[in-house]
Amino acid sequence: MVWVDRIVEQIQERFANEIASRHPLLLRDEKTLSGRVHVGSLRGIVIHGLIAQVLAEKGIGSTFRFELNDFDPMDEFPMNLPRREEFAQYMGQPLYTVPSPVEGAKNYPTVFGEELQSVVSKVRLPIEYYELTPHYQRGEFNEVIRDALDHAAEIRVIYREVSGSKKPDDWYPLQVICEKCGKVGTTQVTAWDHEKVVYVCKPDLVTWAKGCGHTGTISPFDGNAKLPWKVEWPAKWKVFGVHIEGAGKDHGAAGGSRDIGRRISEEIFHYPEPFNIPYEFFNIGGKKMSASKGLGASAKEVSDLLPPTLLKLLMIRKVPNQPIDFDPEGTTIPTLFDEYDRLSDHYFKRHTEPDADFARTFRLTQLDPAQAPEGLWQMRFTTLSFVLQMPHLDLVGEAEKLKGAGLSPIEKKSLEERAHYVRQWLDQYAPAEYKYVILAEPPASLTLDAEQKKALSAVHAALSEKSLLWEGPKIHERIHAVKAELQISPQKLFQPLYEIFLGRKSGPQVGWFLSTFEREEVLKKLLCSSL
Repeated sequence: MVWVDRIVEQIQERFANEIASRHPLLLRDEKTLSGRVHVGSLRGIVIHGLIAQVLAEKGIGSTFRFELNDFDPMDEFPMNLPRREEFAQYMGQPLYTVPSPVEGAKNYPTVFGEELQSVVSKVRLPIEYYELTPHYQRGEFNEVIRDALDHAAEIRVIYREVSGSKKPDDWYPLQVICEKCGKVGTTQVTAWDHEKVVYVCKPDLVTWAKGCGHTGTISPFDGNAKLPWKVEWPAKWKVFGVHIEGAGKDHGAAGGSRDIGRRISEEIFHYPEPFNIPYEFFNIGGKKMSASKGLGASAKEVSDLLPPTLLKLLMIRKVPNQPIDFDPEGTTIPTLFDEYDRLSDHYFKRHTEPDADFARTFRLTQLDPAQAPEGLWQMRFTTLSFVLQMPHLDLVGEAEKLKGAGLSPIEKKSLEERAHYVRQWLDQYAPAEYKYVILAEPPASLTLDAEQKKALSAVHAALSEKSLLWEGPKIHERIHAVKAELQISPQKLFQPLYEIFLGRKSGPQVGWFLSTFEREEVLKKLLCSSL
């Protein structure tokens, strides 16, 4: 069973009453828009979106809401932020108050929120976006803010018991927006009389922003203040009525924010912890993604490297509790294309032993799973990467030769799309083994033993027969007939063929590969090498 179907079964069991009463389930996820959203966050979005997709398949009502968090304080400079020095003055302010670094956007977080929405739109998941600030300003958090302040002592105990974090007796789980300097990341509440809070904007509360020193008294409601993350997270579960919300491995660690959130949700807000889907990190070249440290790539950068169906496959191919390792400079992208094609063979029943889970996974990768393409033929990645590097080859013509028939309109469109991404990969990331250059002459360093020379001479003779149609399958048959007749190992026969033309020991399927050259050119090089 595919992992998402197993998780949906568990959801159906836990929320059987809600489902029976046709009460829609709410899935939620979020990202603070402090900079370009890294691709690791995209994994959480796709996991939640896929669950919503499968719930819809089963006729179970649900909504997946994704929060564009614009209320957290600006606490870092993204590596790619233009005019970084101009933004130092905004450190510590709520993100929604920070101006846009580019023209045309409402504010700073909008820039990154719109980019994320553009990326996610490619995979067509059922998702609704919302900004956090208006919910605070409309008073929707007033009740949980009051509960948190009234039970500050109990929350301090939860922090200490779960994580070992000892808060002073005058610590309150709230940060006010300073009335003088407008910062929220530098304020500390020192008293609460059940109507208003006393706060101080401390110059040295954090290292990344400097408070103004102002002391004031203010109502904590209607957007004047925000809860700290470990209290705000469970508060959101109650405010929005969340049923299902997974989280990354860092939040789920023992004594981490999920454990604290569970206790606060159940003991302070009297709301059950949502169904959890813990998921592992997304690594680039073996390193955990980190937008603030510049490690890895943004969601947009990775999405630009892959067709939408393969981007979706990248995110769902492994169960959530397994890490995803992505290295654009390695073989990740070719392997991903090959895996997609293998899954399609199972779906279209082209495999000798079709696997239901593989077929199901292929269907889930489709942008419209209800209308997966029928019998789609596609050129394999390795072959396509070779054709694109051969100026003398016509892409559509070679595709039709390999298919053995003309391409349908959807197959031509798919071929063009693949060619775009393969060209991009070849230009920017491909390792040496995927780069091909045809040699004008066999390499001087080519060394063949007597068995290999005899085999090449036999291949020359077999390919010289005028009755032989010069096409891949026929050439392939003749070469394999020589191999069988002479009892030579595949390695000893095929390696020299590639070395003669490419100066390397491997390449595309040999029959088709030789068919892309003129017969006389092939015969000439074989004869020269076999002497």
